[in-house]
Amino acid sequence: MKELLAALELDTIPQISLGTAAFLIFAACGILAVIRGFLRLLTGSLVLCASGFVAYVVWRRLPALGGESMPWLSIAVPVVAGLGVFLLLRSVLRFARAPFSRSDGGDAPRRSWGRRAWTLLFSLVPTSVLLTGGAAAVRNFGSVAEIRRFVDGSKAEDHSVFIAELKGALDKALPMDWMERIDPLADEARVTLAKLIALGGAGPPPKAVPVMEEPEIRQLVAHDPELRKLAKQGRYADILRDPRLDHVMADPDLKRMLGDLRL
Repeated sequence: MKELLAALELDTIPQISLGTAAFLIFAACGILAVIRGFLRLLTGSLVLCASGFVAYVVWRRLPALGGESMPWLSIAVPVVAGLGVFLLLRSVLRFARAPFSRSDGGDAPRRSWGRRAWTLLFSLVPTSVLLTGGAAAVRNFGSVAEIRRFVDGSKAEDHSVFIAELKGALDKALPMDWMERIDPLADEARVTLAKLIALGGAGPPPKAVPVMEEPEIRQLVAHDPELRKLAKQGRYADILRDPRLDHVMADPDLKRMLGDLRL
């Protein structure tokens, strides 16, 4: 017992100066402020990513759920789904932060330049997510414009040509392996298959004849009534994301043949 009391004597505790103690307290407060700001940015980015992912999945799977009869559903349903998830997650986060938020109604303190620098640094994460999503959206719109330009030929409208060329510029600037994992709908092989389907009864170009000899591709291009109907209506975006194309893309040999075919 005496040994325990001796260990608790103040003389045995290492002494620190007042300046060191103040520095440690200041550092701890700064670290807590940085962690708090980082967590706010992280949760905001996760909410944004989750809502965008839900909208993308709904948009991607809508044809399989029977959403082809009304074209406006391909835009309205994903937007409503993504917005609903965004509002729901924001409400959950607001409820979880309520016990720790300011309740005195006072004005928030002005941010220092150091805090602004940290905020800018951590803002790179959601900014990168938004830029990646924007690039994927441009590539998807560009793929549809590329199909339309291929079908229309010399009669293609200027905006379709511009968007298709913008997609080509992005393809040269971005790592394709990485982008194809993020957005497989804009894969070159899939776009080529969609071009053949979009031609409808016009017949494939001569260099595509060897590819058309494959039974699975010929079935989709020439004998699928629903895809033929979409082609006649000019709904090339619905053709591009149709789940029936997934079976061809799952075959590595067929995917390689379509990827090597430049239309």
